[in-house]
Amino acid sequence: MIIVNLYGGLGNQLFQYACGKAVAERLGVELQLDISHLKEYGKATNFTVRDFELGVFSINEKTADIQEVRKYVPNLYKTSRYYHQLWRIKRLFNGRHLFIERTWQRDRYIENIEKVKDNTYLYGYFQSARYFADIEEKLRTTLVLKDRIDAENEALIQQMENENSVSIHIRRGDYENSRFSLPELDTYYLPAIKAIQTQIPQPKFYIFSNDAEWVKKNFNSLEIKNEIVSINSGSRSFMDMILMSRCKHNIIGNSSFSWWGAWLNQNPDKMIVVPKNWYKNGRETDLQLKEWIKI
Repeated sequence: MIIVNLYGGLGNQLFQYACGKAVAERLGVELQLDISHLKEYGKATNFTVRDFELGVFSINEKTADIQEVRKYVPNLYKTSRYYHQLWRIKRLFNGRHLFIERTWQRDRYIENIEKVKDNTYLYGYFQSARYFADIEEKLRTTLVLKDRIDAENEALIQQMENENSVSIHIRRGDYENSRFSLPELDTYYLPAIKAIQTQIPQPKFYIFSNDAEWVKKNFNSLEIKNEIVSINSGSRSFMDMILMSRCKHNIIGNSSFSWWGAWLNQNPDKMIVVPKNWYKNGRETDLQLKEWIKI
């Protein structure tokens, strides 16, 4: 059995699930999902406290029992270094293993994951498409909604499919003072729009953002056909990812949420624009796929 720890928002959880699924498929064993640390992670990192968000998709994996999780790790955010050392000894005696993505390895493929054995607990973001390249088609068929799309979103999807629709994702708010680079209007979004306009006739831009006022202030004066999408919030926010994926083209932010909106886009002729700097320090990542346009 493989257990993968889930934490962060929907985009983060999708990366973790996809990596765990690929490892379990390679080994021919069961995958279980540890959701016990979701809230503790938010409190420990000063990020938004999250819930389990993968339940909207047609995934069949079980949630790991806490007693089973404790055979691998203690409470990861409420125990001292002494307990972590103790659990290392326990794993040795119980034939359990722990695979950790270290901070300096984040957002890059770790080749040692190919050596992971059965009875391993996976902990990390695992934000590289290389982790699940071998199960890409199977993953796409799994990541479909369990429930029928409501009438309002379905009408918007029909509209998007009848136009040269382009999603624009703008994440601000919690990114203002974070380690992430903050893509700006003049240096990213306007050049990205121009790149689309040179290739796509009569595009219509659908704007998704957690800062509607900033969007109105900066986009209302632009001479582009656009629409701000604001029909989904709270527990329905996942629908914005679905809507992005149904646009024909995508301009994404440095956000795992819009990354998945673009990756799930099945238009064979899609054009995807991505920030060349995901982090303020310019650190390289695997998140800018080679076929995507980097600005």
